[in-house]
Amino acid sequence: MRLAFAVRSTRAPGSGSRARDTREPMEMRKEIRYRLDAPAVFSWEGGRQRRFQGEGITRDISVQGAFILTATLPPPDSQIQVDLLLPALSGMKSMMRISGKARVIRLERPSSDTWIHGFAVVTDELNQWDLMNVQGEVEFPVMVAARAH
Repeated sequence: MRLAFAVRSTRAPGSGSRARDTREPMEMRKEIRYRLDAPAVFSWEGGRQRRFQGEGITRDISVQGAFILTATLPPPDSQIQVDLLLPALSGMKSMMRISGKARVIRLERPSSDTWIHGFAVVTDELNQWDLMNVQGEVEFPVMVAARAH
């Protein structure tokens, strides 16, 4: 959860005392997040124009961002290319693919003894996500790995 602290002045009613500062957590998200396990593939450019790639599963998504669980973490504050494969809705035969550029805003490393980490991404503008209708069988690396186990 992304939190920021805001300083608020509080004054007791009818008291002439000076205001005191308190720190309270404040939610910074602008959009509602929806729990969704969807395959994700992402890539970024490192030093010397080297391209790196990772894969994972979304924990949740919103109109402007997502949280991805993965063993491969991109650098903080980096620009990445993200592809998400949304499952078909009930009664529909095709899946949806979301593709676009995003910025890594937060990394989570729960503990050193687990290989699953996560990171949050956000787009700066709504028009950075492309939504495509996908017909038939789609091979995402995450889906291939899951079927192998």
